[in-house]
Formats: sequence, C-alpha cells, structure tokens
Amino acid sequence: MVKDASLNLKTVEAQDAAWLSMAPTVPQWHVQILRQISSRLNIRQWNVNPDSCRTGQGFNINYNNNSLSNVTCDCTFNSSTICHVTRIELKTLGINGELPVEFANLTYLRAIDLTRNYLNGSIPRQWASLPLVFLSLLGNLVGGTIPREIGNIRTLEELVLQDNNIGGPLPLELGNLVNLRRALFTGNNFTGVLPDSFGNLRNLTDFRIDGSSLSGRIPDFIGNWTKIDRLDMQGTSMEGPIPSTISLLTNLTELRISDLNIANMPFPDLQNLTNLADLVLRNCSIIGSIPPYIGERIRNIKRLDLSFNRLTGMIPENMAALTNLQFMGGK
Repeated sequence: MVKDASLNLKTVEAQDAAWLSMAPTVPQWHVQILRQISSRLNIRQWNVNPDSCRTGQGFNINYNNNSLSNVTCDCTFNSSTICHVTRIELKTLGINGELPVEFANLTYLRAIDLTRNYLNGSIPRQWASLPLVFLSLLGNLVGGTIPREIGNIRTLEELVLQDNNIGGPLPLELGNLVNLRRALFTGNNFTGVLPDSFGNLRNLTDFRIDGSSLSGRIPDFIGNWTKIDRLDMQGTSMEGPIPSTISLLTNLTELRISDLNIANMPFPDLQNLTNLADLVLRNCSIIGSIPPYIGERIRNIKRLDLSFNRLTGMIPENMAALTNLQFMGGK
C-alpha cells in the first residue's frame, strides 16, 4: 500500500510538473518592460516575473477601498502558452514621477488607469501606438498639451484627463475618435475654442470642460451628440447664446452651463429634454420668465439652478407638482 501511494504521488508530481511547463507565461521582454515601469514609478510592491500573470504575484494588491494595483492579462496567445498585459490600474497609490513612455512597448495594452496619484510630465505621444479603449489620468499633476497623435487611437472610448495642469488648445485630431463615449477635460488650462471636428463625436455620452479658459461660442454641432447623457460647461470663457440645437439632446439627464459671455439671451428651448434630473443655467444672462414646460414636461428634475440671471415674472405654479425637486436656486 505504501509503495502504491508513493507511485501515485510521483505520478501527480509529474503531472503537475508537466502542467507547469505548459502553463502560460509572460514573455521575458514583457517582464523587462514592466520592471522598467515599476522602477520609474517606484512601485515597490510589484515583483514581476514570467509567472505573474498566472499567479497574480506582485501585481494585484488591494490596499483599501480607494487604492488599487491591478494588472490584467490575456493568456490565450500561442495556444494559451503566452500572456500579454492588457490592462494596468494604479489608483491612489501616491506614486510620482513622469508618465512612463514605456507603456507604449506593451503592445496589447487596452487600458491605462493612473487615477489620483502625483504623476507629472506630459502625455507621451508614443502611447498613440497602443490599442487603448480606456485612458484615465484623473487627479494628477500632468502638464504640457494633449499630443495630436492621441487622435490616432481610433479604439479609444474613454479619455479622462480631469484635474491636471494640461493646457493649450484641444487638438482638432481628437475629432477622429469616433468611438469616444466619455471625454472629461474639467479642471485644466485649455485655451482656444472647441474644434469643429468635435462634431464628429456622435457617440459621446459624457462631455465635461468645466473650469478651463476655453472661449468662443458654444457651437451648433453639439446637436450631433444625440447620445449624450451629461454635458458640463461651467466656469469657462465661452460665449452664448446656447444654440437651438441643444433641443436635440433628448437623452440628457445632467446639463450644467454657467458664466457665459453675452449681454442677454432667451431661455433655451429644453422642452424635449424630458429626462433632465439636474439642470444648471447659472449666470448666463437669461432674460424673460421661467417657461411653464419646466413643470409640465421635465417631471423628474431634482436640482434646478437658475441663479444670477435676469429672469422676470413669477415661478410657474405647476412647478409645485415637481415632487422630486430637492434644490432650486434663482435670483
């Protein structure tokens, strides 16, 4: 019995060894690139080796609910013997240094999320060679300008650059990102106008440019963004009036526009925007009265801010029936 058990154990060990020899691994050049990135960003927790994708060792570390080190791999290459890194998330880890150009060498990388760190430098134009779907640099110290080459990443669906020090004009090449759904540019130093090419971004669902120095009129082409759910244009140097094409954005649930440079403008036609839950039109030099359709058609509104305009007349009586209204500001 002891002899049989020993034979069985050797068989299992042999099978395990055979399985391990065929188990998917990270190519050595991949390992070297990842080690370069960890050295650049001083990610001490990473311990990259050829088995990291399979074991998760040194990659996937949950510190708390906000901090995250996560590397996702696809191990289906070469008959499931080779792994390639497809997603890197380094969120709220306190890492610093310049954005690593080495990411561009991870040729299968589809997502980069470096949210809320202390990263600086500028966005490497070499990243444009990647098949990115998701790129987030939210809440860092990134400067420079957006490289026009980013407009070549036709696969990109989310571009989150919010709360950095990026400046200069928005490249017209970004209008080539026809699959883009979310473009978050709030809290930067952009100048110039919204390029006409942005009219091609017909898949947008979320567009934010709050707190920048963008100027020029709010363009008519926003009427092309018929899938958009959230539109934020607060605290810019843009001019009114709000174009009539805004009436085409019937999927909007959140609309925030403020501080428009204009002598006066009528209340915009929003009567078809019946899904609105949050409406802010503050300091837009709107004249006239609040239209009755606010109470008649926009029944689910929760927040209405019409402060610092030139409105006249009485609040429509039917607005008393807005049972979901939690805040109303006006002056």
